[in-house]
Amino acid sequence: MGNSANDEIARRTRTRSKRNGIIEANRPDDVTDIAKPPIANRASQLLNWFFRAWILALVFYNFSENTVDPDLWGHALFGQEMIASSHLDKVEPYSWTTNRGPWINHEVLAEIALGGAHMLMGGTGIWLLTLLVGLATFVIALRIGLQNLAGGSRALVWAIGALAVVEIAFGFAARPQIFTALGLAILIWLLRQIHNGKKTGAFALPVLFLFWINTHGGVLAGIVLLFGAAGASTLQFLWRKKNVARNPSNSWPSTLDARLLVVLWIAFGFSFAALFLNPWNGELVRWLIKSVSWSRPEIEEWNPPQLGWDHGPMFILVALAAIAFLLSRRRKHLWEIGFCAVLAVIALRSVRHTPLFSIAALAIIPPHLADVLIRFREHFARLKELFSRTAVQYVVACILALATVATLYASMTMRKEHPFTMEAPRNQYPVEAVHFIREYDLKGNMLAFFDWGEMVLWQLPNCSPSIDGRLDTCYSRKVISAHWNFYNGEPVDPGALEIARADLALLPAKLVGTINLSKAPGWKTVYADPLAVILVRDVERFPKLAGIFFPVIGSEEALRGREAFPRANPRLQQKRHVP
Repeated sequence: MGNSANDEIARRTRTRSKRNGIIEANRPDDVTDIAKPPIANRASQLLNWFFRAWILALVFYNFSENTVDPDLWGHALFGQEMIASSHLDKVEPYSWTTNRGPWINHEVLAEIALGGAHMLMGGTGIWLLTLLVGLATFVIALRIGLQNLAGGSRALVWAIGALAVVEIAFGFAARPQIFTALGLAILIWLLRQIHNGKKTGAFALPVLFLFWINTHGGVLAGIVLLFGAAGASTLQFLWRKKNVARNPSNSWPSTLDARLLVVLWIAFGFSFAALFLNPWNGELVRWLIKSVSWSRPEIEEWNPPQLGWDHGPMFILVALAAIAFLLSRRRKHLWEIGFCAVLAVIALRSVRHTPLFSIAALAIIPPHLADVLIRFREHFARLKELFSRTAVQYVVACILALATVATLYASMTMRKEHPFTMEAPRNQYPVEAVHFIREYDLKGNMLAFFDWGEMVLWQLPNCSPSIDGRLDTCYSRKVISAHWNFYNGEPVDPGALEIARADLALLPAKLVGTINLSKAPGWKTVYADPLAVILVRDVERFPKLAGIFFPVIGSEEALRGREAFPRANPRLQQKRHVP
């Protein structure tokens, strides 16, 4: 019985059949086409070309966003210090509240890349690096989605790409997280290659995870997904084998076999082992697991996405994925369903993960969605007939051409003053307040606002911030909690945050904690603008403030415009001049 079942599978693998307009080759390179159009005329060719051109312009528009992330200052600084010293700090050297405690900097390669890009080309280098990583991620996901599709189905993939890129780009601020997005796209591509019978792709998996563990903590999601993929494929193989044994005529040919699964599990084992090849060995893995379980409701990107315009593309993609998997007649791989399901769940729980689901959706759901459209194509007959008219095709092509030019123009001008470098919006970052601190040589321990801490690290080497975006990589949970209490005007644990040790403060003007501190004995407001306030303790200790009428009031102009990311690194410059 077993041999006859295998013979039947081999026979079906060699045959080709057509049903309902789908070419079912029963092999990895199955081709699906929504429709078989007539020979393309000039109008349809122009429509097709400008449709893709507009989507590529949309991709560039989204990935060319150049607003500085609050943590970029630190990432570039840490990377440059590693390059300059050839040394990795495992003891926190910058903040006065860590008391020289341990620092698990798990983003080493990403920070070297960001810092190195800045050393080569300044903010433009960081912008280019982010843009290239974004484009690479999108192209890999798009090419996976385009596999085994032809004609109108390929246009569907591009349309899904237009939807997905809006959400993918949400996570593409210049920071290490962009490398997790790229790693996920590569992981899906390798798994697709392996499941298509190209077992050599398995050898690349441990290499991927070796780089990933030293680049960003998102590797934890990657290894869980790889384990799930191996497990899901094993279950699917066993289920299929059981069904073939019962009824060979109902079997569906597949590339899944015992050898492939063995290779996949071996690759997983080596990939898991690669997680321990980092400067902290197993401690980093333990820390990542502990960190992931920590709730961060105070940080917006760790909260669930709200149903609305901001994350509308993600919700649409979730709906399309559900429709595709439920209604498609194509052969389904359990690991692909699992990928989309797991990433959809974590995306719905945290804004931070919505780009990851969108990457998986673009790569995985197009063939199934194309099949659904074929099943219900009679409902779109009028729309198809309308767009088959030459006049309509010319009109739509002209509209898309104009949209392409407008999108590219917006990429260079919308909310940008220096489009080819990173920019800090003055209404988000205390640019003028930092200039004041430099001008009057204010230094010492600083009570810093969380979002501005790493800007302080870069811009003010003589000031030691109380907190910054590194969070639990170096700050204790007590110190972090004490800062939230301080910001909100609530009682602060002096054992975690001793206000009396601070020399100055850089805080948002309307923060409750700022108002309370300005009323505290010994503290005086020396600078204020609509965004930020600078307070000092015992003003007499700062000679350059003598004879000045306080507070110095910054104008509304201080909040207008965007400041280009600085070319020089003040902290490194200062170190070079130290004898």
